[in-house]
Amino acid sequence: MKNKKEYMIIFVTVAALLIDILGREFAVKFVLPVWTDSIGTFLVAYLYGPVCGAFVGFTNNIIYGIFVEQELIYCVVGSMLGIIVGIYSKKRVFDKQFTTMTLGMGLALFSTVMAVMVNALLYSGNISNVWGNQVMLLCVDKGLPKFISYIAGQFCVEFMDKMLTVEIMYLLLKIAHYIRKKLNKRFKTITQIIILAVVMAGVCCGKTEKTAVAQNKSVQTSKAGYTSETKAGKVSKANSENNNSENNNSENNNSEYKSELYSEYKSELYSYIQKQYSKDEGLLSGEANDIAQTKDGKLWIGTYAGLFKYDGVKFACFQDISSVKSVNCLYVDEEGRLWVGTNDNGVTIFINEDAVNVVDDQNGLLSNSVKKIVCDSHGNYYIGTSEALSVVSLSGGVKVTKTFKNIKNVVSMTADDNGNVAGVTERGEMFWISDGKLINTPKAVSKFKDCNEVYFSKAGQLYIGTTGNSIYIFDMESKKLKLKHKIRISGFESINYFYQADNDKMFVCSDTGVAVLGKNGSYYKINTNNFNSSIDSMLVDYQGNLWFSSSRLGLLEMCKSSFEEVFQNIGMTAVVNSTEKWDGILFCGTDDGLVAVKGRKKVSNQLTRQLQNVRVRCLKADSKNTLWIATTEMGIYKVTINKNGGYDIKNFTDKQGIPGMRFRNIIECSDGRIMIAGDYGVAIMSGDRVVNVLDSKNGILNEKSLCLLEHKDAYYVGSDGGGITKIDKNGKVTQITKKDGLSSDVVLRMVSETVYGGMFIVTSNGLCYMSKDGKVKSLDKFPYSNNYDIVCNKNGICWVLGSAGIYEAKIKEMIKNVRSDYLLINSKHGLRASLVANSWPCRESGALYLCCDTGVVKVNMSDGSKGDDSYRMIMNYVEIDGEKVAIDRIDTLKMSADSRQITFAPEILNYSVKDPYISVKLEGHDTKRRTCLLSEFNKITYTDLKTGRYVFKISILDGYDGNVIESGSYIIDKENEMYQYWWFRLYICIIAGLVLIWLTWFITRTCMQRTMLKQKLELEYAKKQIKMSNETILSIARTVDAKDSNTSQHSYRVSEYSVAIAKRLGFSDEKCENLRKMALLHDIGKIGIPDAILNKPAKLTDEEYKIMKTHVTLGADILKDFTLIDNVNIGALYHHEKYDGTGYCYGLKGEDIPIEARIIGIADAFDAMTANRVYRKQLDIDYVTNELKRCSGTQFDPKLVKIMLSLMDEGIIDVESLYARSKGETEE
Repeated sequence: MKNKKEYMIIFVTVAALLIDILGREFAVKFVLPVWTDSIGTFLVAYLYGPVCGAFVGFTNNIIYGIFVEQELIYCVVGSMLGIIVGIYSKKRVFDKQFTTMTLGMGLALFSTVMAVMVNALLYSGNISNVWGNQVMLLCVDKGLPKFISYIAGQFCVEFMDKMLTVEIMYLLLKIAHYIRKKLNKRFKTITQIIILAVVMAGVCCGKTEKTAVAQNKSVQTSKAGYTSETKAGKVSKANSENNNSENNNSENNNSEYKSELYSEYKSELYSYIQKQYSKDEGLLSGEANDIAQTKDGKLWIGTYAGLFKYDGVKFACFQDISSVKSVNCLYVDEEGRLWVGTNDNGVTIFINEDAVNVVDDQNGLLSNSVKKIVCDSHGNYYIGTSEALSVVSLSGGVKVTKTFKNIKNVVSMTADDNGNVAGVTERGEMFWISDGKLINTPKAVSKFKDCNEVYFSKAGQLYIGTTGNSIYIFDMESKKLKLKHKIRISGFESINYFYQADNDKMFVCSDTGVAVLGKNGSYYKINTNNFNSSIDSMLVDYQGNLWFSSSRLGLLEMCKSSFEEVFQNIGMTAVVNSTEKWDGILFCGTDDGLVAVKGRKKVSNQLTRQLQNVRVRCLKADSKNTLWIATTEMGIYKVTINKNGGYDIKNFTDKQGIPGMRFRNIIECSDGRIMIAGDYGVAIMSGDRVVNVLDSKNGILNEKSLCLLEHKDAYYVGSDGGGITKIDKNGKVTQITKKDGLSSDVVLRMVSETVYGGMFIVTSNGLCYMSKDGKVKSLDKFPYSNNYDIVCNKNGICWVLGSAGIYEAKIKEMIKNVRSDYLLINSKHGLRASLVANSWPCRESGALYLCCDTGVVKVNMSDGSKGDDSYRMIMNYVEIDGEKVAIDRIDTLKMSADSRQITFAPEILNYSVKDPYISVKLEGHDTKRRTCLLSEFNKITYTDLKTGRYVFKISILDGYDGNVIESGSYIIDKENEMYQYWWFRLYICIIAGLVLIWLTWFITRTCMQRTMLKQKLELEYAKKQIKMSNETILSIARTVDAKDSNTSQHSYRVSEYSVAIAKRLGFSDEKCENLRKMALLHDIGKIGIPDAILNKPAKLTDEEYKIMKTHVTLGADILKDFTLIDNVNIGALYHHEKYDGTGYCYGLKGEDIPIEARIIGIADAFDAMTANRVYRKQLDIDYVTNELKRCSGTQFDPKLVKIMLSLMDEGIIDVESLYARSKGETEE
C-alpha cells in the first residue's frame, strides 16, 4: 500500500463503487437471478487488499440501502465479502479455475447463511430478488419446511451471483496477464486500466439508459394517459351498465311501491319507521345542510364539519380532502357527478368518490362561498355565490364562461327542460335566465318579495315557496306563467325545499315540518315527531325510504316497513297486554289502563277515563258487538253502545259470583256464552249472569287458568302447572298432562288449525300438537322454545310469536316435525319492538295488531315478511397487497403472480330496517359459501392464492337459505408464478447441474490429490525401504566377505557380474536389481561355517569340505523368511549346482537349475578364479578364459559361458577396473 499512489487508490475505489451500483441497477432493471453488486468490491479487494474491499462492500450497501430498506443491513455482509476476497487473493486463488470456483462456492455459502438469518428475523424470509422468492415458493409448494425454502431460495441467487462474479474476476485477471505479457507492463496498472474501462462503459450505458428511460417515460406518459382514459371509460361504462341494471332492478322491485306509495297515502306513510341521526349516530356535526343521492345509491350529506358519505351502516367523513371542509350545498348532475358547494373553498367535483376538479376564485369564481348549484338543459352549470352567479362549462375543460355580478347570495335555483333557470336571492327577489341570458322576471312572479324557494316540476310547473306558509303553483303557457293553485299550509314557516319523487308526488319541507301536496291544492302533513325545525332538504332513496336534512337537528330517516308502529304515530310508549278493534276504535289494554286509537290519533272517552290506572289483561269483542274487558284486581267489564252512541259500562266482581278479581283470557263460545279465565277458575257468563264456575270442584286440577279454547265440541282450559282440562258437551272432564305427551304442564296458549283439524299447544318450554283423534306430540324440531302464541292463516301459513320475534312456517311442515330452519321475522325485517308474553293480539281482516313492549305494531300477515326488497351492491375496487385496484363485473381482473393478498370490500347499500343475509364464495378456493347478516358482514381477505381463475360471487338473500335478491360476480385471474414455467424449471436444473458439476469436480479433485499425496508418501517410503534394504543387504554381504578373508569384496563383484549377464539375457531392471541382491547374499551361509575351516590356508579335508558345503543350505535357511527380495534363497541354495548335475547339494542339472543360480554360479566361479586368495594369487585371464570354455556344458551353462566371454571381450567385464571400484567403495 505504501508504494501505491493515493489518488489512484481513491479513484479506483470510487470507480469500484460505481461498478457495484451500476451492476445492481442492471440486475434490477432486467430482473436477473443475480445481484452483480460485488464485482467492484472483489476487484478492489484484489488490488488493494481486504481493507479497501471491506470499505467498498460496506459503502455500496449503505448507498443502496438509502433507497431500498432491506439492503441497509447487508452492509456488514458486503464488508465481510471484501475482507475474505482480499485475504484469499494473497493466496493466489484466482490463478487457477478450481480455486476460483471453490472461493465462489465458499462466498455463496457464507452469504446464504448470513442473508437467511437476517431475512428470517427481519423480513419474514422475503428475498429481495424475485428469482429467489420464486424458488422459495416452489419449495413451499412442494411441501418443504419454510426455513429450508428460505435457504434454497437465497442459495440459488447467491450461488449464481458469486460464481458469476469470481468468474468475471478470473477472466479479467487472465486478460490482464495476457496484456501484461504482450505489452510487458505492470500487472496492477493493467488491472486498473481494465477497471476504468469497465466503469466508463457502465457510465455510458447508464447515461444511455437514462436517456432511453426519459424518452420511454414521455411516450408512456401519453400512452398511459390514453390507457387510463380508455380504462376509465370502460369502468365508467361498466359502472353505468351496472347502475342501469341496478336501477332497473330497483324499479322492478319497487314498481308496486312507486305505483301505490301515494294512493291512500294517509295510511301508507304511517308504515314508516323513523330514525334520527346526529352526533351519537356518527354524524359528527349534529347538523346537515344538504343531502343528495348519486346514481350508485350512495347518500351524501353536506355539513359544516365536511362532506359525509353514508352506506347504511356508517358515516364516512372526507377529512383528507381540504376543499370540502365546510359544505353548504350538494348537486348531482345527469352523468352522476357530485358537485359539492362549500362555504370557503368553491366547488369540488367528485366522480366515484374521487375529487377530480375544483372550481374556485382561481378559476374565475368571484367568491368561494357557494350557496346553490344547478344545471340547465344546455349543460351549463350555474353556481350561485355570495358575490355573483357564475356559469361553468365542462366543454374543453372546467372553466367559468359567464358571470352575473348583480345576482348575489342565491338561496334557491331551479332549471326546466326548455333552457330556463329561475332563482331567488337572499332578499326574496326572483331572477330569470333564459338560454343563458338574464331577462326580466315574468310579471306573474315579479311582485313576490318574500320568495324563499323555487322549483320546476317534471311537468314544467313552477312552484314558489315563501318565507311564510304560502305555496304558489304556476303553469307555463306560451312562455307565460299562469297561477294554478295557491296553498297555505297551517303551522308552516318558511318553505325551504320542494322535492318531486319518482311517482310525481311533491314533498314540501319547511322550518316547522314536512307535507305532501295532493291534487287540486290539497295537502297533508307528515308526522316527523320532534324532527320539526329547519328542514332544508330531502330525498327518497332507491329503496323508497324518506330522508330529511336539518341544519339544526341532523338527519331523519323514515324507513319503509311492513310493520306500522301505531304508538309511534300517537307519540307514546306502553307495554300492551291486549288489543281489540271495536266501534271503529283500536282499544289497547296496558298496565296503566285503556288506550284508544282512532285513525292516527289517540282518543279519550268515557271508557278510557273509567279504566285509567287499571291493569287491563284481555279485550274481547263478541258477536253482539259487546266489548268484554278482563282486568287484574278489578274483575270483568262489559261495555255496550247505547242509543246515543255512548257506552254502557258494567263491572262484574266476585260479589256477582265470578271466581276472584284477577282474569287473563276471554273467549266467546259457539252458543254465545262468554268464558273468562282467571286465577281462581273459569267463569261462564250469559248476558249479565254468571251461569257457571269451573274450579277444583269441577275437576280442574289447577284453578289458575291461563288460556281457553273451544275446539271440536269441547272446551279446553290451559292452566299454570296442571296441564289442560278438557270438558266435553256432556260435561265430562278429562285431564291432558305431560303423561299424555305435553312438553310441560304450563300451558300458555291453545290454537285450532284448519288444515288437519288439530290443535297447536304452546307450553312454557316448547310447542305441541294434538291431532283430531286426541293424540298429543311434542314438536321438538321447532328451533325455539320461548314462544307466546300461534296465529294461523287460512292459506296454511302460521306465525309463531315469541321472545325471538315471529317465526313463519307452513302448518303441514310444523305438524310433520321435521324442518328446523323457519324464517324468523325480527328487527332485521322491521319488527323493532319485542312481543309481550301472555298477551292477546287481535285480527282485523288481514291485519294483526301485535302487543309489544313499546306499544302496538300493526302488520299485514299476507306480506309481513315480504316487501319490495331492493339492494345496491357496489365494488369498484379491491385491495391487492394494500393497493387499490379497479374491478368491475365485465372485465377480468389480472392479478400478478407475486401478489400475496387480495381483499374484497363490497359496499351493500341498505337504508331499510331489514337486515338481509349476504352470501359470498370465491369459486376456485372456497369449498362452500359463507353466509351472514349484512350487519355482521365485513371485508374478506384471501392470502397466498394459487395461480388460476377465481370467481368472486356475492349474493343478497331474503333468508339464510333464501332466494337471491341481488347478486354479482367478479372474475380474477392470478397469473402463473415464475416457478410454474418450463424455463424456470430449466433455471433450477442449471443451478443444480452447476452445483453438481462443482461438487463432482471438488470431490474428484480432492480425492485425486489425497491419492496422489498418499502415493507420493508411499513411494518415498518404498524408496527409503529399498535404500534401507540395499544398505542392509550390502552390509550383510560385507559382513560375510569380512568373515572370509579370502573373499574380500567377493559378493559385490559377483553381483556386478551377475547383473551384466542378466542384462545381456534381457532381464528387466526389476529382475536385475533382484538378482543383484540375490548375488550379494549368495554366500550368507558362510556365517555358519567355523572360521578355522573358512579361513584355512591349506587344503580342506573331506570332513572340512563336507562342512564347507553346508553353507548353501545354511544360507537358504537364513534367507527363507527374507521377503524384501523375491526367491532370494535360490542364489544361496543352488549356486554350487553344476550344469552336468555333479554339483551340490541337490545335484540338479541343466535347466532344472534356476537361471538365477546358474548366473550366480558362473559369476562366483569367475570371481574365484580372478580374485587373489590367501592360498594363491589371481589366475591369468587367459587361463580363466580357457577354464570357462573347458567347463562349458559341464559346470556352467554353455549359453552363459558365451555371454561371459563376450562381456569380457567387449570390456564390459573389466576385472581390474571392477577391483579398483570395489576397493574405492570399500574405502568410502
